[in-house]
Amino acid sequence: MANTVSIDALRPEIWQKELFKDVMDNLYFTQNGMMGKDENNIVFVKDDLTKQKGDTITLPLTTKLTGNGVSGDNELEGNEEAISAYSEAVVIDQKRFGVRLTGMLDEQKNAYDMRKDAKNKLSIRLQEFIERQMFLKLAGVTNTTLTDIAGDVVAADCAWSNTPDYIPDADTNAGYGNRYLCADYSAGATSLAATDLITPSLISRVKIKAKVAKPKVLPLKINGKNYYVLFIHPYQAFDLKNNATFAQARREAEARGKENPIFTGALGIWDGVVIHEHEYVPWLDVSVAGNSFRGAASGTNFAVDTCRALLCGRQAAVFAKAKNPNGWVEKSFDYKNKTGFATGLIGGIQKVMFNSKEYGVVALDTAITSLV
Repeated sequence: MANTVSIDALRPEIWQKELFKDVMDNLYFTQNGMMGKDENNIVFVKDDLTKQKGDTITLPLTTKLTGNGVSGDNELEGNEEAISAYSEAVVIDQKRFGVRLTGMLDEQKNAYDMRKDAKNKLSIRLQEFIERQMFLKLAGVTNTTLTDIAGDVVAADCAWSNTPDYIPDADTNAGYGNRYLCADYSAGATSLAATDLITPSLISRVKIKAKVAKPKVLPLKINGKNYYVLFIHPYQAFDLKNNATFAQARREAEARGKENPIFTGALGIWDGVVIHEHEYVPWLDVSVAGNSFRGAASGTNFAVDTCRALLCGRQAAVFAKAKNPNGWVEKSFDYKNKTGFATGLIGGIQKVMFNSKEYGVVALDTAITSLV
């Protein structure tokens, strides 16, 4: 009787598929129903380059019709309206991560499966990288010295694959723009005070800005209703939870759409805006990272530490995926005493722009309560 055994050459391929599936399935945007090939998603996935060669994916965008048409028996011929077309080009790049085990003796000493642990750790690291890139791109961060609350630099790769379009200085100086709102919308970010915290009123204001903007930020269609999604930093979430108006609204809120993951992972809903808390929402420490999200010595000089909340609608960002034959690599060193593992991504992430304006996102800058 013959025994069936696995073929060694196939094992890396199996691990590659498992790892990338783990990465994609565990992304916050995937788990909360915000990412996919359908246009009714915040992150629009394009996988054209998984089937063909190339280094750029082009996303076509067109304007809606605004003409008056003709009435009665007036001639339509010669009075047709032209559709204005624009496009967003997303360039792909490569990112790789790897680990190397100490050696056979060390593996023998450890009770846990070091190979499986390496796969899990690499999966988590790649997931974190993709997720961080999405928030950096959506927020228009080009300041490579931006840190997180712990003081670790998180924006060194903000220009990976594609450099995001930053919020115009004129907007941050004024406190408002076509796709921007500052908590101090009368004097701008240079006058932002420590008391200019996120409020339900600001959420309604930024929603209105998205609805009346030209072109309009298209909301997500969920169970036949329109919703926007607002991503806020945990510090902003603290301020919102301690806002009396919002707290009362949460207590009185009716259960809605619980079967949809966009709602199940939410902090709450205010005025048609589903609020999600995420630690990757950019935070600006003016004492460490310089004066702005744009650069350490460029752009608007923000007066206080600031979090940039992101109100998103459809196709706010695009994730372009390409075929990657080296998604999981195992390599032996030192006469097979040491083993190394590597994984990586070939793809690109970018905020979608429409005629030099953000297609699906509006930024909201607020001060935050200083927590220890």
